[in-house]
Amino acid sequence: MVKILYIAGWGRSGTTIVDNIFNSYKNVFSTGELFYLWHRGLIVGRKCGCGVKFTQCTTWKNILSLAFADRLPDPAHVVELQKKAIRVRHTQHLADGTLTAEAEEYLEIYAKLYQAIADVTGAELIVDSSKVPSGAALLTRMPGTVPYLLHMVRDPRAVTHSWMRADSGLRPTASTMHWLVRNAITERLTRAFPDRHTRLRYEDFAGRPQDTIEEVLAMTGVEPADGPFVSENTVLLKPNHTIAGNPSRFRSGEIAVRPDNRWRAEQQLRPRLTATALALPMLHKYGYSARV
Repeated sequence: MVKILYIAGWGRSGTTIVDNIFNSYKNVFSTGELFYLWHRGLIVGRKCGCGVKFTQCTTWKNILSLAFADRLPDPAHVVELQKKAIRVRHTQHLADGTLTAEAEEYLEIYAKLYQAIADVTGAELIVDSSKVPSGAALLTRMPGTVPYLLHMVRDPRAVTHSWMRADSGLRPTASTMHWLVRNAITERLTRAFPDRHTRLRYEDFAGRPQDTIEEVLAMTGVEPADGPFVSENTVLLKPNHTIAGNPSRFRSGEIAVRPDNRWRAEQQLRPRLTATALALPMLHKYGYSARV
């Protein structure tokens, strides 16, 4: 049985650094955003987390060869399957409804992929930080796996500021609406992961990184073997083989984990008020104050 920890939530919520820390434990392998393997990895040809072009990475060559031999699915076809059957709005149906033929085909592809990742890497736990809740929902239907769900949350005003600093073109209204929808869907999805889900706020992680990471590992039953923490707030990141994600996934070596609160001083009033007003119904649910 392959143990899979799926990280769900909205982007710019600290998932990349959390993902890289998990990967730095001896018995854990992080795929990064595995949902985007087909488009960003195989079609666009972006770099693997190890720094080489994805299609030239020996680790992923071995994984794909073991999973599919000489019958690698057409990447464009898999992307079409994602668009047709694995949309975020399909999340609940993928967890408890009758699967379409497209969803069944996609499920079979990813079952082979996860199994090959476990066999090639020898990892006790695979971490998938795709964040797409529909992908997490499908794990509950996947034979040969034991899925766990990590719901990552961050203050929506910090998230909005991060998207704007990245010059993503994602405005405060759009970012906050995505934040609301992704978190609401992920909250509902936790019912499909009885006793195998937890929520982690970025702010709590940044304040106690080692404790919070190892609490999640404890949920999966995986011992924190040869942990990467030099101290409670300093971690030695190993090189990784992540697919897609924040550019910080390329970082390795010793880093200090500190809360990123630049938004409090840098964020302009209008985007802050927009994010606060839109997110107000869920701010208190996650322990955030409307006042900054």
